[in-house]
Amino acid sequence: MPGEDKSEGTGIKTIGLLAIGLIAGIIIGVLIGAFALPQTQSQASGISRATELKPEEIEVTVIGFLTDYVVAPGIDVEMINTTEVEGANLYKVAVNVSAMERSQVATSYISKDGKLFFPEGISIDEFKEKVEQRKEAENRSRVPQQEQQKQTTIGNFIVSEDEICKEEDKPIIYYFGSDGCGYCKWEHPIIVNVTSNFEGYISLHDNMNSDADSEIFSKYSTGGVPTLIFGCKYYRVGAGTGMGEEQESKALTALICDLTDNKPVDVCLDPEIEALVAQLG
Repeated sequence: MPGEDKSEGTGIKTIGLLAIGLIAGIIIGVLIGAFALPQTQSQASGISRATELKPEEIEVTVIGFLTDYVVAPGIDVEMINTTEVEGANLYKVAVNVSAMERSQVATSYISKDGKLFFPEGISIDEFKEKVEQRKEAENRSRVPQQEQQKQTTIGNFIVSEDEICKEEDKPIIYYFGSDGCGYCKWEHPIIVNVTSNFEGYISLHDNMNSDADSEIFSKYSTGGVPTLIFGCKYYRVGAGTGMGEEQESKALTALICDLTDNKPVDVCLDPEIEALVAQLG
């Protein structure tokens, strides 16, 4: 499925990698050069044997730093090994970064006093490729000009000119999201709660952490999540956090009521819901 790289960006199951940043990557050569000195010059680097940490202490430092400050929630970091860099005041550390049954080994460096952490060296070709991929993901995440000009309605949903898509004569409600996306985790329980009130009247395709319905996703989403598509008539990329949980729930309920001809009545004939449905025209 396109898009977390739909994250923040590239497929719902993509693992968020160590986000150290371009500047840190550029200066790594300078920093390692400064620390890759013979032990006799340790005073010049500011590290003495008295302040050197043992490998096991370095492992605790690295895992704590990565887990608490670098990787996103839900991503596991496990130490593989720590080795001393010969003739330098550095340790080389290898960690395994994993999430959603995928993993990647990352190699980095840390000063022996545990105060300076350097990301792994940069392969120019790989770096160029990743930059281009990021640009493409950002372009996909921007709402095209023609999308901006389309009619919007309650809940900031875009109104489609497509026919209502149904399954067994019930409008299909699509949800696309990932546990690696904070907004998705906010939106998902709301959509689950709202749609539970329409059992028997809709067909729910809950694609949380799933690549199913990729064609529908590609058609209506700009590549980001969460993406909500109601009967192929109303769709939105993004969460309704700006409205708050209560108003978001009401907006979603009204949109679904419009697709089900205001059924079930005990849900759709609530005065507040009726007022929102009336705004749909």
